[in-house]
Amino acid sequence: MQALRQFSIPFKGLKNGTHEYEFDIDENFFKEFEDSPIELASLKARLELEKKNDHFILYFEADGTIQTECDRCTATIDLPMDFDFEYIVKFDEDEREEDEVVYIHPESHHIHVGPMLYEQILLAIPLIKVYDCQDEDPVPCNEKVLEILNSEEEGEINNPLGDVLKDLKITKTK
Repeated sequence: MQALRQFSIPFKGLKNGTHEYEFDIDENFFKEFEDSPIELASLKARLELEKKNDHFILYFEADGTIQTECDRCTATIDLPMDFDFEYIVKFDEDEREEDEVVYIHPESHHIHVGPMLYEQILLAIPLIKVYDCQDEDPVPCNEKVLEILNSEEEGEINNPLGDVLKDLKITKTK
């Protein structure tokens, strides 16, 4: 819980206007979330909090890398991340979250932005995690897997199971 302490933003006593915060997000951040798919990361997040009389706006920007497995060659890669998002925070007796609007109790003195950041980081991870690593030295790619993939594309690999299935005749029964 100590790693998330910096993500608790006190807003009582803040004057109306814009206030800026910066956060370093690393593996300690992700350890605080159960079953996190991210173990290692190096991200910088910036928060611009615009306080108004009856609500405030949270605008986040984040960039850096997360360590993940390449979906092409299965090697461990540092996947670049760069994203931004916004939340509107309003006050209500019933605390809840609806799309990009968060409702907090009127008596609250601070807001926890750690879960918001965590959720948006997960949403920013592409469905297919590949990285153009050809400019890196040494190239982190798993060459053995790439050889197999390239030979499959060229039709060099014999798949005995596939050959047997091609000869299978299926008849419909009523």
